[in-house]
Amino acid sequence: MLFTTACYKFCLIAFYMVAIMTILKEQGFSLSQLSWVYILGILEMLKFIISPLLERFRLNRIGHFKGWFLLSLALMSGCFIGLLFIQPQQHFSALLIICSALNFISLLFGCAALGFTCAVLPYEQRGFGGAIQVIAGRIGKMLGGGLVLVIYQHYGWQSAVGFMAVFTLLLIIQTLIYTEKTAAETSSNYRLCFLFNRLITFWQQPNTGVSWFVLLLLFCIPSSMVVNLFVPSLNDLGWSAQNIGLLLTVAEPVAVMLFTPLSGVLLKKYSRFGLIQTILFVQIFLFALFYVSRLMSDFSPFLMAAPILLLSISYGLLMPCVLAVLMDKSDPKLATLDSSLQFSVVLFGVYLASFFSLRQAEIFGYPAVYAEATLMALLLWIFVIRFKKHRFF
Repeated sequence: MLFTTACYKFCLIAFYMVAIMTILKEQGFSLSQLSWVYILGILEMLKFIISPLLERFRLNRIGHFKGWFLLSLALMSGCFIGLLFIQPQQHFSALLIICSALNFISLLFGCAALGFTCAVLPYEQRGFGGAIQVIAGRIGKMLGGGLVLVIYQHYGWQSAVGFMAVFTLLLIIQTLIYTEKTAAETSSNYRLCFLFNRLITFWQQPNTGVSWFVLLLLFCIPSSMVVNLFVPSLNDLGWSAQNIGLLLTVAEPVAVMLFTPLSGVLLKKYSRFGLIQTILFVQIFLFALFYVSRLMSDFSPFLMAAPILLLSISYGLLMPCVLAVLMDKSDPKLATLDSSLQFSVVLFGVYLASFFSLRQAEIFGYPAVYAEATLMALLLWIFVIRFKKHRFF
């Protein structure tokens, strides 16, 4: 369940952020029209707003997370059935309406998936749980963004949507089979006003506060600044579309999936604090390597492949550690709310960095963004060092 729910969550994101965007661009839609689809993806970071509702209301007979999984999956099945009866080029307004509904329902599913991960994993297994999230996320993106487009190119729109509908149906069957353990004390005993107040009071706890908020916001900003430039920078260096696809959709995901399980092993031997500060320290040099590789691109444009693969591997090792700490700081009785709130802050940093990095690269050039990412990584590492060790537990 941990693997398939994470895989499906990222498969959905890739479906409307990669597959649908590519299909619409191929059919001649303007960038202003495509921007509406992109806005739907940004709404992913707003899951904290609806998380109190998931904590308060539940189907006791079925189970807390199982009930929300089944409800959201059933509603998403309806959305995919609706997509089967339209053509994107002819029914763009209907496509936006259905994708808006799909995006909102996927927020319910994503919140439930985060809470489920926090609730079922004991402290010592959370490193492996984070690794499962990262690996499943990569596979989900390959399915929703890559395989869906392959199916579309060979068999058309209905077949591509049909794949998503079948995936949804299979997950419904798995969820029905799964038996959820019920907790003695549940968040449904709390009043709704208390749960919404938790969005503020969570940051007032001794082990969170402003420092943890800032760290969550900054954790992925340096990586996002650089990752967002992978495709345009490689294209400017003269890489062919085939070589870019081979690196970013084959070599990079495979490298991440091979090395990410190592983080689960390391988290059993070393502290979360020690691993996070070590990986962040290494990333400083990796961002600097982007800067050097760009300056040396006259010798060989393929030098950029090395820092891309190394950064992706380090990101695959870092995120399970961050997710493990995020789970540690979530109250087991409020797992959905606390985890969704923290993850929304991380996503806000990701989208913020992605928004500004392209504009900065256009104005100042790629080396300037790489230098800025290196400086940001250094400041993040210093901030983590000063963020006292005991506050990571």
